[in-house]
Amino acid sequence: MNRRYEALLSPLKVRDVIYRNRMLSTASTPHFLQGKEPYPTEKIITHFANRAKSGAAAVSINHFHTDDMPLHGRSIDNPPSHFNLYDIENGTCQNYLCQLIDAIHFYGAKANGYIMADPAWLSPDGEKPEPPMGPPPGMGPKEPESTQTDWARSAEDDSFFQIDISSITREQMDAYISNVAREASDLKRLGFDIISMHCCYRHSPHAMFASPLTNHRTDEYGGSVENRNRFLIEIFTAIRKEVGPSTPLEIIYSVSEPKGGYTVEDTIEFAKMADGLIDILHLRSGDMDPQHPLGYTSTEENPAPYLEEMGRVTKAVHDLGLNMVVAASAGFQDPELANRAVAEGKADLIGMARAWINNTDYGKKVYEGRGEDITPCIRCNKCHVPCGKDMWRSFCSVNPLVGLEDKIERMVDPPKDVKKVAVIGGGVAGMEYARIAAQRGHKVTLFEATDALGGQLKHADHASFKWPLKQFKNWMIAQMEKEGVDVRLNTKVSPEEIRDGGYDAVGIAVGSAPAAPYLPGIDGKNVHYASQIYGEPAKSLSDDIVMIGGSDVGVETALYLCEMGKKVKVLEMAYELIEDAPHAHYKNMVHNYWMAQPNFSFQCGVRVTSIDEGGVNYTDHKGKEGRVKCTDVLLAMGSKPNTDLAFSFADTAPIAHVLGDCERASAVQRAMRTAFSLASTL
Repeated sequence: MNRRYEALLSPLKVRDVIYRNRMLSTASTPHFLQGKEPYPTEKIITHFANRAKSGAAAVSINHFHTDDMPLHGRSIDNPPSHFNLYDIENGTCQNYLCQLIDAIHFYGAKANGYIMADPAWLSPDGEKPEPPMGPPPGMGPKEPESTQTDWARSAEDDSFFQIDISSITREQMDAYISNVAREASDLKRLGFDIISMHCCYRHSPHAMFASPLTNHRTDEYGGSVENRNRFLIEIFTAIRKEVGPSTPLEIIYSVSEPKGGYTVEDTIEFAKMADGLIDILHLRSGDMDPQHPLGYTSTEENPAPYLEEMGRVTKAVHDLGLNMVVAASAGFQDPELANRAVAEGKADLIGMARAWINNTDYGKKVYEGRGEDITPCIRCNKCHVPCGKDMWRSFCSVNPLVGLEDKIERMVDPPKDVKKVAVIGGGVAGMEYARIAAQRGHKVTLFEATDALGGQLKHADHASFKWPLKQFKNWMIAQMEKEGVDVRLNTKVSPEEIRDGGYDAVGIAVGSAPAAPYLPGIDGKNVHYASQIYGEPAKSLSDDIVMIGGSDVGVETALYLCEMGKKVKVLEMAYELIEDAPHAHYKNMVHNYWMAQPNFSFQCGVRVTSIDEGGVNYTDHKGKEGRVKCTDVLLAMGSKPNTDLAFSFADTAPIAHVLGDCERASAVQRAMRTAFSLASTL
């Protein structure tokens, strides 16, 4: 073992379970990784076994219930309703869960059975209450959003079950405790080494008891910290009775809550109450959305924004001599940060989710001391639920192996000889193709027409909230040197030069160009493409700008300009901004970010009709004409693949692969997947 991350890789004993290191794989399954089978398939088993194989000390598995999200319409119209759910009452599921646990154990990791709330637990007869029906996620508001929509979005607002815990009776509480304890017993019998229970974000009845935001009871279960957490103590006491004295119990608990909720000091008081009963106090954020931090909600200097609060709880637990350890999660991926958190006593265990998803070999790289080789997470949240046309697929934007782990060895053959490979274009697709080809032993030359690699990700160097993409871009560039790729900048190579170079294969990654449908005035001197104004061009823009197009590109560019002090109004034809962005957590946090920017405004449901020197004319969703005065106009209305240029290279080598945006303009994920897949065939 390399000693670079010695604290993070040190063992820890909790009751009779020895954690081989401090790295936890938290409950996190990329959606759509399997179908709707009520048991873990081989794809799921392989995915979690790989986390154990890579070095995770414990791997959490959750969703032991079979509820379908109650949505109207056909399943194809509501793809976000798809979760990986396991019917623990089913014998087939029990068999496959045992196979999953055995696969985790095979690689020396512990299996953590992670209990989440089931509304049926409140009923002694196990009957589930009828949930309220709402519109399917992603269909947008009934009326166009506008700047006047002055409210914060939160995942808690979208909960399908709104329970007034003041009305919960003693009989229901007893049924709840009994049902939770039975599930814990079932998980223990199947072979789980640790039993964990989700209790944060006010997202379940037992979590709502703990929070003054949702607990307004006036009996012995309301009011004080002790009273509000009394129900939790009763639940864990029942679980302990079922699983015995040697099994560690973990609670997933918010470190603190928003204004009016419980505080860090309250959390410390709860830890005192749970001393000797709960072994692992696993701390998360106070709300569900920020638990998945983005570039908008975290910074490059502080990627784990709740660590200081978690550190205060950890210090108190240590100083008080409580018989428990503290785990911290939310934003951890950098092993330097995680190692420092453990070494400085800010956490005893580090919970990570996306780290294991965007690096199939995350732990292996940590053990080898190769933190610089860990692929940075771009924090797009598409592993949770993808978006747009990819909404039915499971993937990671920067790890092309996700979704292929169970079959990649059958899909890829070892290289038979060393090939001379040319790559045209130094964007994401070109660099990934070059990286994989070089890893397979081929001699690779990459030609880039400009003075720097990065392609469309170069804009990430300028907007503060794009730091995750900047890290990823810089990592990709560093990998070119590491893999021995011959990079030739400022080289606009011709098809004839490639043809005459005697290459065995060519990867064509010439990208796309911004485009827009014709509008009167679109050729005016005051009209520019949004993607082309980053850096110096932005400084020459006026302080009064209209952005036509409210996609990710339009909104991000507008926010970047607002950071510079410019006023930007976004006009969008759809009824909401970033309509195709991931709806799970991501969209809420971006919405809250732009609502906090005083220079940012927008109007949805409008169709732009013309542009002139003094502004933009439009028609709203009711047919009413309007006008926005401005000096400069930016276009974020799409891209056009450079297919003609790509085709000119199609016959320059015996093997020619068209990659990424030059075939179909898309996002990082498609560029990475096409480049990885095709380079893997060389």
